[in-house]
Amino acid sequence: MKRFFLALCCTLLLFTFNEVGKASATSLPAKSTVLLKAGKFFILYTKPAPPFVDENNRLLIPLRSFEDLFGGKVSYSASTKTAKLSWLDHEFQFVIGSKNAQMDGQSVLMDTNPIIKNGAMFLPIRIFIDQAELKSHWDNKENVLVLDDERILVGEPFENFEGNDLYSQNQDGAFKINNYAVTYKSNGTFQLTINASNITGENIPKGKADIHPLVSYADGGFATDSYSRPFYPEIQEIKENGNVSVSQNFPSKEVNYIITVARLFSDQDQ
Repeated sequence: MKRFFLALCCTLLLFTFNEVGKASATSLPAKSTVLLKAGKFFILYTKPAPPFVDENNRLLIPLRSFEDLFGGKVSYSASTKTAKLSWLDHEFQFVIGSKNAQMDGQSVLMDTNPIIKNGAMFLPIRIFIDQAELKSHWDNKENVLVLDDERILVGEPFENFEGNDLYSQNQDGAFKINNYAVTYKSNGTFQLTINASNITGENIPKGKADIHPLVSYADGGFATDSYSRPFYPEIQEIKENGNVSVSQNFPSKEVNYIITVARLFSDQDQ
């Protein structure tokens, strides 16, 4: 109930931007592709930069995301450029610029380096798949790496979404999210536009699709359109192999994470 109330308040806050618009805003990317999915959640943004593929064709995500999203415990020493991560019942250690990592005190050679980007350490996800049995697969239709491991869906953004999701039955894997765009407005808000493609192989009727983002803020709050008192209209019919763009406005405060589902409501939910 508390999470529902918070989401409702944050939704109503979308109409009263002037007071929050003075807060410091994260400089979100103007446009970005989506490369990572955890369970049913597409990971659009992770402070201070979205997940990205490096020059060695490896996907990297911020160190802090392993704690905030996926239930790990992290520490970082700026003097030694060394990070420690307790995750998936293992102890890891990484050094900026070095392919030599440690898992449970044993040396592990990676095929790419952890780096610093926008002032934060980014780690390659591949080592956890290869060495720690992190369950995952590459989805060719959605064109994302999917982390299937239920052990990791414990972060607050996921919990906040689940606490407000009225639709327990749904069809995942219905959309490929091509990219998203962010436009800052003068009234202290930003518009998030998600561009997706219908990959179901058939027409999607009006009101059947659910592309529903949640923004998690540095101050501990979050904003999403309330299912029980929705502000944004239902999505129109999407033709077979057709594209759809969904836009929502959010308070322009410092953003930590943006996640979204992209699914179909089941007949039971209609």
